Amino acid sequence: MIEERRRRAGDQGAPHRPAIFIPQPIPETALARLEEIGDVTLFSSLDRRITPEEVLESVPDKEILFALGSIPYDDAVIDAATRLQLIAAMHPAAPFVDVAAATRRKILVTGIPNTLADTTAEFTFVLLLSTAWLVPQADRMLREGRWCQNQSMALLTTRLAGKTVGIVGMGRVGVGVAKRLQGMEMRILYNKRSRLSAEEEAALGAEFRELDDLFRESDFVVLTPLLTAETKGMVDARRLSLMKPAAILVNTSRGPVVDEAALEAALREGGIAGAGLDVFEAESRESGFGPRAGLLELPNVVLTPHYGSAARETREEMANRVVDNIELFLTGERPLDVLNPELYDEPSRRDERIG
Repeated sequence: MIEERRRRAGDQGAPHRPAIFIPQPIPETALARLEEIGDVTLFSSLDRRITPEEVLESVPDKEILFALGSIPYDDAVIDAATRLQLIAAMHPAAPFVDVAAATRRKILVTGIPNTLADTTAEFTFVLLLSTAWLVPQADRMLREGRWCQNQSMALLTTRLAGKTVGIVGMGRVGVGVAKRLQGMEMRILYNKRSRLSAEEEAALGAEFRELDDLFRESDFVVLTPLLTAETKGMVDARRLSLMKPAAILVNTSRGPVVDEAALEAALREGGIAGAGLDVFEAESRESGFGPRAGLLELPNVVLTPHYGSAARETREEMANRVVDNIELFLTGERPLDVLNPELYDEPSRRDERIG
């Protein structure tokens, strides 16, 4: 449902209130701030995604577009928004916004800082535990009345203590995962393009390994790298075949890092014991969001809907940073997180990430 949320000032001399469009609900703290400074149109449904047609119908008179949820703001949307001045995205890189098209029209695009590392690391730790302990499967068994025996052999899990975990991509998220695993009495291996210093390795209790060796030695492989041309498809059939039959793969990086067809085959054939996935090769509704159908059938897979930043506090921080950028723009100041700085005669941003 699309709602017009207006708090118009009664005084004829009141400052101009820009028309703002938000394509799905955002935290109330951020929404309230926007309603104080502009006339907000909000797509308020949580049970469905806004359609491209509804977006196009909503934007012609809008001056500011709030961008989030991978809802495409492509050339057609930007062209339809004839009064558009700013696209403010709740994402560090806003890959769902046609920044080039906006730049050609002299429309500023802002993002937010990549401040999700701690939350994503915490979620990755939770997904690792949930996958090892088959928490969703146990919940379903109990709810469906299929749990019949104490000390049962019906649902055996695996503990983390004493096992080896290999972390691929020891950036901020990988480091956060390693810190959380230090208390689990696990041996920690890692792979990174640029090896950590001896002091950093000692602080984390982590040992460097070449990628193939990491896959061979680990009982758990945790994927946290950026998606680049180098990392796309890095976990293919050959690399999966290096893993132990009892090993578990966890991916909170980006879906295309893993060849899902090869992963499904490895899980079905007993090449590995399980997987925990928060990201998938198909990452937009247009390309059929979610895991390949075969993964949905497997009892040894834990699947979550790419919600590794879904902590209430984190989402509030993200949304309010977007509002900070909007407020600065409306006062004539340079926003904090500009994605097309060439509009300020500054060098263009370059990023090796694919998305």
